[in-house]
Amino acid sequence: MQTLTMKKAIFSISIVLVSVSSKGQAVWSTDVAPILYTHCTVCHRDGGIGPFSLMTYAQAAVMGPMLLNSVIDERMPPWPPDPDYSSFAHERVLSPEELATLSQWVANAMPEGNSALAPTPPTYADDGFISVPPDLEISMPGYTSQATPSSDDYSCFAIPTNLLQNKKLRGFEVIPGNPSIVHHALVYLDTSATYPTNTSGFCMRPTDGLLGGFTPGALPTIFPSDGDGFNLGVNIPAGSNMVLAMHYPHGSAGETDQTRLRLWFYPDETPIREVITAPVIQNWSFALPPNEVTEVSASFDAIPADVSLMSVFPHMHLLGERIESYATTPNSEVIPLVRINRWDFHWQSFYAFRNLVRIPSGSTIHGEGLYDNTANNGNNPNDPPQWVGAGLNTSDEMFLIYFQFLPYQPGDELIDLEPLTQLPTTLAEQMVHPIRMNAYPNPASDHLWIDVQFDQASAVTFRLYDLTGRMVYSADEGRILPAGSHLKTIATSHLKAGTYLIAVTVNGVTHTRQVAVR
Repeated sequence: MQTLTMKKAIFSISIVLVSVSSKGQAVWSTDVAPILYTHCTVCHRDGGIGPFSLMTYAQAAVMGPMLLNSVIDERMPPWPPDPDYSSFAHERVLSPEELATLSQWVANAMPEGNSALAPTPPTYADDGFISVPPDLEISMPGYTSQATPSSDDYSCFAIPTNLLQNKKLRGFEVIPGNPSIVHHALVYLDTSATYPTNTSGFCMRPTDGLLGGFTPGALPTIFPSDGDGFNLGVNIPAGSNMVLAMHYPHGSAGETDQTRLRLWFYPDETPIREVITAPVIQNWSFALPPNEVTEVSASFDAIPADVSLMSVFPHMHLLGERIESYATTPNSEVIPLVRINRWDFHWQSFYAFRNLVRIPSGSTIHGEGLYDNTANNGNNPNDPPQWVGAGLNTSDEMFLIYFQFLPYQPGDELIDLEPLTQLPTTLAEQMVHPIRMNAYPNPASDHLWIDVQFDQASAVTFRLYDLTGRMVYSADEGRILPAGSHLKTIATSHLKAGTYLIAVTVNGVTHTRQVAVR
């Protein structure tokens, strides 16, 4: 029986297939290669974590039918979150048009087309995604996995940064020394430099200071920055240690690894808003009976102040079936955060929201999980099924939902994080072209003038919001303005006295200022 997900995909394909067919037969060179190069080959390439390469026509044609089945069933590209529930930056989700193109190509026996018209294949660095040299690179010592046939090796390595002055973290990248055995790595900041290296195989890891982590296929962590005062990051005190909490799965015994950590810093004078990472949702007291499907939940009640959520990282093990998180506000509004309908232990990551998500003071964040501890679960590590409780080994279970967050500031929810977190070739390319913006007089009486300057032609929208989030003024709506200075006049005499938020969006990036009206 087809799953609901597959039925939705087939219905979407059928709607779009007519328009695709009207444009001519889909061929590898001009239609299929761009799709695979965009969505697939970062993993499916020589040296990648995918089991086969899709870089060439010959390779893709051999795998065509299986490829189509995988994307229709939404197993590939690996993107666990439900895109209909909440919106994230850089979603690896094929459009209905892309699905229809692949379907037509396979149905027509996968023609190549004119190979001369194919795009240049992308190039990938096997030694990390970011090519610019890091400001600091540190490494754990060489280590031989002590995993056994039945238990995994969880070891933690304390690595001195040897920093002589405080720094502000802009981004970091974990480089596995042996990708074939590094199931995941968590990166912690130990400001006291007291957490010890622990290679017992049962390291509990630090209780706080999590910065992020690595899973196969995950991209580096780049904190958003627009080059105009919106800079998120983490303060790294002088003398701090980094702790790499490594997970080596059973079957890796005797294999060696020496994972590295690369860090990039903001200039010392750059002001940042600090991001906090914590397992806001956690439950360590559940037990899963054999031959049953069990629900597990947890909540964090009464958020003490408004916060902005930047990303979310749900975590379960092999018995996980689905996981969901949402917030409820004091006004009973429901804020969807993340839903994974088909949990896959092998594809986990921090998912950055498309926009910062405001969670009002007094709200509750909920987590709900479903675990399948039956013989129908092909990932069940026990045959026959056994009682399973919370614990560290892969054969145990976990129910955790991490969030990256920071104190809320007015206008946070208007900021589009996608252009601020594009994977860069260099961190310089990551920075969005800055603008200069002034608003006067402040406070304003009858009129408010907004002076915006940029040195390249840009799509610009002007908006003004009151602090309830109601838009009271809008102009231009994406109009292309030439490089130079642009002055916008807003009549304010009809507005109630109070604080307002100017939001000027330039090429998809929103810049904000607070102004008072009297």
